[in-house]
Amino acid sequence: MDIRAIIVDDERPAREEIKSVLQNFPEIKIFGEFEDAISAFNFISESEVDVVFLDINLGDISGLKLAKDIKEFKNFPMIVFVTAYMEYAVDAFEVGAVDYILKPVDEGRLAKTLLRVKHFIEKRGKEREDFIVCIQNNELVLLKLNDISYFYSEDGRLFAKKGKVAFLVKSVGNLQTAEMRFKDLGFFRINKEYVINISKISKIIPWFKGKYLIEMDGGDRLPLSPHRQKEFKELLKF
Repeated sequence: MDIRAIIVDDERPAREEIKSVLQNFPEIKIFGEFEDAISAFNFISESEVDVVFLDINLGDISGLKLAKDIKEFKNFPMIVFVTAYMEYAVDAFEVGAVDYILKPVDEGRLAKTLLRVKHFIEKRGKEREDFIVCIQNNELVLLKLNDISYFYSEDGRLFAKKGKVAFLVKSVGNLQTAEMRFKDLGFFRINKEYVINISKISKIIPWFKGKYLIEMDGGDRLPLSPHRQKEFKELLKF
């Protein structure tokens, strides 16, 4: 199980130290590193992140303030504070931190923390959402994931297609987020523009030069990227 992580610390040597220790845990995939709270907040708001390794002292905005802010997200990441300041431990756990590790980072100590992180991720996986919030005709619509044929992006906005009807999605940030959030629920990204529901495929149509078109339940035909062919064929076993 891959764990998507970012590191937030205003000192490069500290970030390098955390990365060096994390290299011994191949399940941890570092998606980014940031030296300030605002950059980290913006990234988390647009991306799927499982855990944030976070320092307390980040300059103008503290790690504690960042932790409080990202807890407002629906699918907020877990917070692991990694800091030289022992006195903020109580405050850290009050904002819901999974753990509080003092620098320099001890590998054995971090291993125990990662076991706790894995436990929380597995628990969240059992509490999967089964609908998203959309807008149609100025009304909020709850759309079941099982009813969605595919997601696509247009003019910077995310849409979900149900049969022949498109809905503007409000509860998912962008196509990348849709891909990461729903890939374990039967959704697959076939190219840069579409994330499809595998169960809504009607036909797989051979195209020119070894390429394929995927026909969905509403009749739309979407191109499968050559770069995604191998994984798609393995997934559907054809």
